[in-house]
Amino acid sequence: MKATDLCEKIIAEKIKIKAEIDVIHVNDGDSRFFGGRFNEDFSRICPFYDALCKFNYISLSSSMFIDIYSKLVTTRETAVVLDNIKNPEVFDIVQKMKLGSFNNTIGSEKIDGNDLSGNDSIRKINLRVIYILDELIWEGIGGRSKSIYECYSVEDLLLLADTIVVPSVELKFALKDVGFVNEDQYSNVVVVPFTVPCNIYPVYTQIKARAVGSVLDKPKILVKGAVLSKNICDFVIAKHKKYKFTLCTGSELPDELMMLLANGDVRHIVHYTSPNVGAKNIAHTYLDERDGQYDFVIYSSDSLYYDLASGDADPMLSVASGACVLACLSPKWFTESTHMCCATKTDFSPQTTYNAIDDMVKKYCVTVNWNELYNSQRNCIEGKISDKAVALARLFAVLIGKDMIKKRFSSAVPENESNA
Repeated sequence: MKATDLCEKIIAEKIKIKAEIDVIHVNDGDSRFFGGRFNEDFSRICPFYDALCKFNYISLSSSMFIDIYSKLVTTRETAVVLDNIKNPEVFDIVQKMKLGSFNNTIGSEKIDGNDLSGNDSIRKINLRVIYILDELIWEGIGGRSKSIYECYSVEDLLLLADTIVVPSVELKFALKDVGFVNEDQYSNVVVVPFTVPCNIYPVYTQIKARAVGSVLDKPKILVKGAVLSKNICDFVIAKHKKYKFTLCTGSELPDELMMLLANGDVRHIVHYTSPNVGAKNIAHTYLDERDGQYDFVIYSSDSLYYDLASGDADPMLSVASGACVLACLSPKWFTESTHMCCATKTDFSPQTTYNAIDDMVKKYCVTVNWNELYNSQRNCIEGKISDKAVALARLFAVLIGKDMIKKRFSSAVPENESNA
């Protein structure tokens, strides 16, 4: 039997019954979007889609996955989710799982010829490998990976994956432009926009509005970025007595700014692009931002590929924490549809003077303006909260697989409805 014919035969049998999928989530906590992003999404998708599919979920570190992979049952549909994994040993394990799944799927059937594409289609019926890549790890301060060797491991795993999930269109384009995915694989890169985890951030808590008719006195400002632009550094140096600044960066700073940090006039918290950042100490940064009651967060995007590929995920978290956001963005990088600060007119360029930045902050220190801006930015993230139906639908489609989801749903819709 030809591989394509056998594939159609197996799919036809599978769609007659309710889907049951084992999800193996391999996660070392090495993503900058910390906090069980996938775990939380998955806890909601199970009851939401229970009528259509039964999910069996297990989360493992890469070392645990390597140790027990031979005991993992892959005779039924399985989705292996590699969540920003950099462990090179995972590559060999997944290769073995692919071969074993293919043999289990065809059983005693004999396949004519050597149709590699058809054979892979058969394997993907019961085993799909999904790689989640949250950021452009090859750039940033020293690169987000700890070594070039880890970057090579990620590149190998990307080639092995059936689907690559990224949080922004810009990161998808960057993977192709830099050459980390080829033309054939580019169609398998899926954009699943980053969503704010509502179990970590107070997105449904009423943020206390600033008292109407007053002006914020010495507001707290978090200045954040992989690299701080010169105009933002000048702004902090010139206005450090006027505002309460906290810096979150991994870049080198001017001597004057270093002196302010040494004297305690300006605070500093670790940035996720710092080479010494790990799953343990990065949590303190996110908790500081969430619980620090900052009035404003000013973002600096001064690292071409890295910041362009990151989109507005960080500003979304700042708004979810209760702060208004301003951002230094290079012209033409983003549009109103791709960055909330462009949509709310709170972006400025690296050429903007520090006095002009101060004027923007002063404008929103008037509480009426602050409240209006916050409500506007909060509306921007409304559809990007992790428990929204559209967010769950994207994840569901990835787990089922683009080939299988069409087959399953077309068979689930009554004929009179499908022709309506």
